[in-house]
Amino acid sequence: MLYVQMDGTGVPVVKKETEGRQETDNQPAHTREAKLGCVFTQTAWDEEGFAIRDPDSTTYVGAIETAENFGRRLYVEAWKRGWSRAEKKVVIGDGAEWIWNLAEQHFPGAVQIVDLYHARQHLWELVRKLYPNDEAQQKVWIKAHQKKLLDKGIRQANPILDRRPALDYARLAAQASGVNSAIF
Repeated sequence: MLYVQMDGTGVPVVKKETEGRQETDNQPAHTREAKLGCVFTQTAWDEEGFAIRDPDSTTYVGAIETAENFGRRLYVEAWKRGWSRAEKKVVIGDGAEWIWNLAEQHFPGAVQIVDLYHARQHLWELVRKLYPNDEAQQKVWIKAHQKKLLDKGIRQANPILDRRPALDYARLAAQASGVNSAIF
């Protein structure tokens, strides 16, 4: 199996690097988004059935550039690593729209997975919308759904979360209200 994983994060930069960048909340930009991608293989599983990354199989690419340019950069790396020959292909991301757009453009047909950290974060964001003033109910709901997430993946933990593009939690909460027992 060949995996491609990508993410982006804000990196503080000097003022000169933010010239012409969009302000947020009437404040000048202080960061640029650095994008990082890795390509790795996995050929074994542990006794609990979790994938084990092959030792020394990871290569990295990174840059401060547009998603379009970064997508090409990551595609070239994946191609060098055997993307065209891989029996199973997987793209892992945090749920950001730009990541799924790159996955569709450069890695069509690949299995797309929200990484566990961000899947948990998405569940917490949703439960806070479902039960905004009920911390006890939030904890009950999250405990059950995080276990489902670990055991069966995001589709079983909450089918609503498997929708793309970027998640609109208010809309999802509205869809879920009144039918919690059927969906969750």
